[in-house]
Amino acid sequence: MDILPTFITHYYWGKDEMLKNLCNLPHNEAEAIIANLRSSGKRVWLHSGYLKDRHRVEEWLYREFENKGKKPHLRHPLYFVLGENDDFFCKNGFFSDKEPAKLQLPLAIFTSDMISFTYPDSMTSLNLVSPPPPDTYELRPREDGQMPTLEEIDAEMRRFAESYRQPQHGQVFTLSEIADVVKRYGMPGTRWQSEPQRRIDRYIEAQVWDERPIREFLSTSTFDAS
Repeated sequence: MDILPTFITHYYWGKDEMLKNLCNLPHNEAEAIIANLRSSGKRVWLHSGYLKDRHRVEEWLYREFENKGKKPHLRHPLYFVLGENDDFFCKNGFFSDKEPAKLQLPLAIFTSDMISFTYPDSMTSLNLVSPPPPDTYELRPREDGQMPTLEEIDAEMRRFAESYRQPQHGQVFTLSEIADVVKRYGMPGTRWQSEPQRRIDRYIEAQVWDERPIREFLSTSTFDAS
């Protein structure tokens, strides 16, 4: 039986990315950062509709968390991984061409109003039960050079979602619920490598809705942000 990790990990690339959320920025500034990341080759998967879909996902996270009786301090959360997943976030992995820095915090510093979880990451989790609207898709030529229509992309997204959707997807879990979720479905670990149905379950995401415990923790620790 998998044991619930007692800590969360925030991966970032340089002090200017530490504990930041694009959704807090003015639209033009956020889009400029996304364009720069894409052009640098670090995150080519940041499609043209990413920011719009990111806002959709965060509205869902906030609403679901409030519906569970929680009182988030932040409008846009700070993102962590439950436990850690160095393989996924390492150099030349999904996010960057260089090694990330890590900030690890004990779960014990957060109350139930301060943190939520999705299995896997929030964007994937929501899109598996509610695919994004077609106007967030980016039209790219197929391997045969033909350009797909928005309708074709939407149909592909829905088929993909139906293929991998599981009961833990499309839900926002509280601190008191996540232990039962891990007990029932296990930690993602490396199961995606051997179990086709778990292909998209790379890690459990933690959304922190109050930065104050983090500030207090950092003020009393020897953590080096560099």
